[in-house]
Amino acid sequence: SPRYLEAALLLRPPESRSQRDPALSKVGEGLYLGGPAACVSWEGAQALLESGVTHVVNATLQLQHPPVPAGDPAFVAVRCAVEAGDSPAGGGAAVTAALEEAAAAIAKSKSEGGRAVVLCDSPGGASAGAIAAYYLMRHCGFPLRRALDALAAAKRGQLLSASLLQRLAEAEARFAAAAEPEDKMKSREADGEA
Repeated sequence: SPRYLEAALLLRPPESRSQRDPALSKVGEGLYLGGPAACVSWEGAQALLESGVTHVVNATLQLQHPPVPAGDPAFVAVRCAVEAGDSPAGGGAAVTAALEEAAAAIAKSKSEGGRAVVLCDSPGGASAGAIAAYYLMRHCGFPLRRALDALAAAKRGQLLSASLLQRLAEAEARFAAAAEPEDKMKSREADGEA
């Protein structure tokens, strides 16, 4: 749908940040996006620790999990590689499964009182953005447009591919359809009480 593509155009990477920038971008309460610097340097890992990050969702197949300085607790790390290309291996079902796994890991971090960062091979990469958007839709009840707006407000992110936008639009429709029977039941209960 054109409105999703319009929102995706707002997700442009800031020109002032480089791939070496370990800074995190806050997408929501306890949810951040980050780049490869956290995975390849002690300084990057230290920035995660100083930000209170406890859980790492690695959205790539290539990047290692962040190193942990001696004496610090290890991050809870999970790899949920989401292919951003138009024809990812395994098709849409594989992408959806990876998005679901990643969103569950973020939800678990928050239920444990932690903070999560989604790391990608470029700061605020499209795969990390798709994971964050999916989490906001699945666990926070955001419509897709609001989730994309949250990514844009974080001032970090790349354009999502048509394939990823399609998976997110399909997820939004699935979540809405799943909520409908619940809404109808509540409506019937309210009518019976009136």
